[in-house]
Amino acid sequence: MPKRALIVSLQGIGNNLLALPLAASLRLAGYERVEMLVTSPRAATLLTTHPAVDDTLASNAASFAGLKGRGRLVAELRRRRYDTAVLAYPSGEKSILLTALADIPVRIGLAHWTLGAAQRLLTHSEPADHGLHDLEHNAALARLAGASTDMNAHWPPFLPSHGAVNNARRFLRDNGFDPAARYVGMHPGSDGHFIEKRWPEYHLARFAERMHRTRGLATIVFDGPSERGAGRRIANLAATPVLPMDGWGDLADALGLLAFCDLFVSNDSGLMNLAAASGVPTVAVFGPSVVSRTRPWGPRRTAVVAERPCVPCYDLGPYSGCVHPTRMCLADLSPERVALAVDDVLGA
Repeated sequence: MPKRALIVSLQGIGNNLLALPLAASLRLAGYERVEMLVTSPRAATLLTTHPAVDDTLASNAASFAGLKGRGRLVAELRRRRYDTAVLAYPSGEKSILLTALADIPVRIGLAHWTLGAAQRLLTHSEPADHGLHDLEHNAALARLAGASTDMNAHWPPFLPSHGAVNNARRFLRDNGFDPAARYVGMHPGSDGHFIEKRWPEYHLARFAERMHRTRGLATIVFDGPSERGAGRRIANLAATPVLPMDGWGDLADALGLLAFCDLFVSNDSGLMNLAAASGVPTVAVFGPSVVSRTRPWGPRRTAVVAERPCVPCYDLGPYSGCVHPTRMCLADLSPERVALAVDDVLGA
């Protein structure tokens, strides 16, 4: 009987992307069907295009809303009769409970301090090593599942489709930007519940000016539906060409637009991981979150970390917020420091 695996990744798009090498590894280990359970329907649409992923369910889909919807989700997971659930790091109690209620016989996860008693429901586990990157945590999960731990063999996992590149080309042309030119992409947003990760927009504007002056790159601001307006504000602050996405397109379209970028500069966010996952040289700005866990992965990827004694102030579990009214760790991180990191990645 074919083996069926479910990868549970109920975090943001960045965590979902970091689970894709795990999906590829499971497929090579003999699982004939590998599916994912994620949170966002937008992410699910993109992830299902990956060759190692047969289908993706989104827990935030309208059909799974409310108490009755959660019951429908559990029933759907039971109907699919998975042999194994692998809980991508850092999965929480909700993920473990869902897989147990769905009667998935093998439940693989890494134990960490936020799980409490729920971790007893895992059939295969070991303690997480908190000094590792999330991709390396997922390698440990692959080992527990009897699959290859070489996540780098499957990273970067994404190339844009021809259709997405053509959509991006039209978007550039329709907005008066040259599709034959090269650009620096930037993402001004982050998880809406974690705005403390965001580098100030006035720094992004100064950085855009510097990239135009020193490298001849105009800027594309990847401001999605939850950040709409940020790109226009940055464009108004900058004295050089800036094109806001302003909510245009979906994640596949963002992937297509990344094909026109020589560089991507971002907060610690899902778009940062999308850029790294598409092979674009990436520089990430880190303040409150732990750089060792979620920095952009791969060659020509780096992170610039704020230099304050309170950094980082968050790892796992609930975040109590920044104790400083001005979020000074990222306010103090200058565009010049980020530009030096760009020199390291691209060459001076």
